[in-house]
Amino acid sequence: MKNSNLNNEYLDDEIDLLELLRTLYSSKKLIIIVTLAFSLLAFIYTTQKEVEYQSTVILELGSYDLINGEKKLIEPVSSLIKKLKVNQVSKNLNTLNFNAIEDHFLEINYTSPSPEFNENSIKEAIKFSQESYEGTLAKIVNSFSEKIVTIDNAVGFIKLNAINAIKSIDSEVEFIKNSIKNQQKSQKLNAINAIKSIDSEVEFIKNSIKNQQKSQKLNAINAIKTIDSEIPALESKIKFLLELIPAEENNLLLLKSNPSALLQRASSSPTLQQIIYSYNEQTITLKNQVQNLQQEKEALELQVKSIAEGKFASEELFKLQQEKDALELQVKSIAEGKFASEELFKLQQEKDTLEMQIKSIAEGEFISEELFKLNQEKDTLEMQLKLVNDQTNSTQPIREFVTSEIKTKTLLIILIGTILGFIFSIFIVFIRQAFLKEQN
Repeated sequence: MKNSNLNNEYLDDEIDLLELLRTLYSSKKLIIIVTLAFSLLAFIYTTQKEVEYQSTVILELGSYDLINGEKKLIEPVSSLIKKLKVNQVSKNLNTLNFNAIEDHFLEINYTSPSPEFNENSIKEAIKFSQESYEGTLAKIVNSFSEKIVTIDNAVGFIKLNAINAIKSIDSEVEFIKNSIKNQQKSQKLNAINAIKSIDSEVEFIKNSIKNQQKSQKLNAINAIKTIDSEIPALESKIKFLLELIPAEENNLLLLKSNPSALLQRASSSPTLQQIIYSYNEQTITLKNQVQNLQQEKEALELQVKSIAEGKFASEELFKLQQEKDALELQVKSIAEGKFASEELFKLQQEKDTLEMQIKSIAEGEFISEELFKLNQEKDTLEMQLKLVNDQTNSTQPIREFVTSEIKTKTLLIILIGTILGFIFSIFIVFIRQAFLKEQN
């Protein structure tokens, strides 16, 4: 029973298919007419369609050379495309087509019925691209220039700090000198008063001394012998120091010819200046000791002579005379300005170092690591700025405009029209057949 039903359904389908073919065959004229009508419409469309032209140009983006020899684009292709699109929207310009080529070239094309209109639209885009290149290049140059100015300001700030430090040292030195001067005035006045007091005391003692010649003479002779033995030893020390001082001064002159070595030696303690200063101080001290001993010896000899001649003297008078001589020497040294301070010496050294730093900035011979790095960075930026200013790779077309006619695909359009007409005609036949069946 089931097999019979299947066979009946198969026969019905076969009958329907035959009926369909018969219907199409019977309506062949309608199908041909509709198909030809569509083909004719497609042909008329192709003949009436306006001819279009496509203009194309390729821009090479501007670049500049880096110090390491590489080339760097003024701006990426994607950034330029965005700017061009924004410019079109803001100025209500025609929409052009942009394509990036290998991140270094930009293809611009536009299609319209007029080649002149195409080229004018593309020329506007080229002009905007070149203006964008010039603006971006100016920003890059300004960036390098601003960095160089910043470095110059930093160097100037260091120099200004050094100058201010020198002024501060000069003020401090002046203050110390004034303090020493006031102190010296006070010391000089005290010394003069003390000398006057000693003179009065000596006069009083001389009037009261009577009989102590023998013992005093013997003591004086022994003291003279002691002094005679001490003076050669002190003079030997002085001679040795006087030989050392020129040698150290020669070493200092050699170091001054090499600023970096001088700065390195100045950082170690004691410095050559301090050593020479201490040698000079020792020499002066030893000379003063020799001078004091000689004065003491002369005083003793005078005492011996005075005793021999019957001129009465005493140890107390001798001490007073020595004290008076020391005070007179002090007054003399104050008058000649032979006083120095260790604090003043250190300040002078610090001032010399700062002046050397300022001189090195003026001459371009940087002894400071910070200044050396700043100078290197400035030289690098100046070289890069020169390369940017000297570059000639601006944004420009790599060849002339290429304008070509876009040919209409006549045969393809007619073929598509024919196929559509054929399909539409079959659709009409089916509708017509269904309508006739419904009427019957």
